[in-house]
Amino acid sequence: MKVEVYPSELSGVIIAPGSKSVAQRMVACALLARGESVIHDFPDSDDCRAALDVAQALGGVITTKGNVVSIKGGYPKAFLSGIRNPKAEVFCGESGLTSRMFTPIAALHDQAVTIVGKGSLLTRTFNDYLEILPALNVKVQTSNGLLPITVHGPLSHGEISMDASTSSQFLTGLLTALPKTGGDSIIRVSNLRSKPYVEMTLEILARFGVKIEHRNLEEFIIRPSNFEPQTVRVPGDWSSAAFLLVAGALCADKGLRIENLNTELAQADNAIVEVLVRAGVMVTRDADSVTVRTSEIRAFEFDANDSPDLFPPLVALAAFADGVSTIYGVKRLTYKESNRGKSLQQEFAKANIRIVLRNDEMKIYPAHIRPAVINSHNDHRIAMSAAILGLAGARMIIRGAECVAKSYPDFFNVLQLVNAKVLVQQTAGA
Repeated sequence: MKVEVYPSELSGVIIAPGSKSVAQRMVACALLARGESVIHDFPDSDDCRAALDVAQALGGVITTKGNVVSIKGGYPKAFLSGIRNPKAEVFCGESGLTSRMFTPIAALHDQAVTIVGKGSLLTRTFNDYLEILPALNVKVQTSNGLLPITVHGPLSHGEISMDASTSSQFLTGLLTALPKTGGDSIIRVSNLRSKPYVEMTLEILARFGVKIEHRNLEEFIIRPSNFEPQTVRVPGDWSSAAFLLVAGALCADKGLRIENLNTELAQADNAIVEVLVRAGVMVTRDADSVTVRTSEIRAFEFDANDSPDLFPPLVALAAFADGVSTIYGVKRLTYKESNRGKSLQQEFAKANIRIVLRNDEMKIYPAHIRPAVINSHNDHRIAMSAAILGLAGARMIIRGAECVAKSYPDFFNVLQLVNAKVLVQQTAGA
């Protein structure tokens, strides 16, 4: 799919989509709960569908009606509908969280399960589990640390130590699976990144009846627990909303309001509001929405180690600042849907924006935006970041723009609803 985005004056109201990070964790908890859970406002994104597909492959009974999903769970024991063994192979699409979170969950069973995926997921390492899972009684086979990964349990309780500098998703998987092992476990964690995502995991586990003790997110004490079926709602996604808020800060003189945004669950990317204020953006916030207006953008610094998904929208914001901006945490970008730091550097250069990567920092040098043809690198956040350059700077042609379906399938349609000049071409090979 090819999308053309032109300079626009935005105005109106957008309802933020549901958080895929929250939704996927809720699916995992519902699969482990013996009974029926109901999830309202479930997002229609590729990653969320992948989580449902995996839950179903592991024996969950899934019913979907509109944006309401019902899951009958009980893994790895008998389900309400009878004994349902997992499939020998489960497909995770391109979802990093789904693959990493469900790997130890799949290992709860005494049957071998192979986790497979596609695209960029095939380049994302699983070395953490190669070191950890054998210590918990799981046989593990991978292709040089990459997918496919086969696990043969059952997972047992125990004491482990792990370095979480690469990703917190491995920790999320272990925190979700270990309460089902029937004994006490301890996880000692060093170099934890994305702490708010781990806090989110703990909050969602608590909603499903599993309370995990921890000492400053450095040592987790996990006791045997039964997951309890729940009726829950997926809150709005700050990660997707960040792009909309930056767009409004650059080209919404009359204001752009993003609704369905609250802080009822920890979401790392709600830090976008703090950065916008720091950059001089006019921001009005209430309990469930954020409104932004076109503002003169000041150069800013931000440590994105806990919220690396904010790099793409913040790079677009920095492109229009009054000086050089610096964002820290570049090492967190290597194993995303693309090598995101280098992808941003390469594609923004086409629009006359120089990005310098040095050690763990990124410097963005603002300049006059020139029209460009942008390659999405099959990375949803690169495509959405390029759209901001088009809305606030000059015409952007974005190739491979269908990748936004990973997190926000309606992104370009929603922009059109608030007066964005966007032309979508469903052309084969575009």
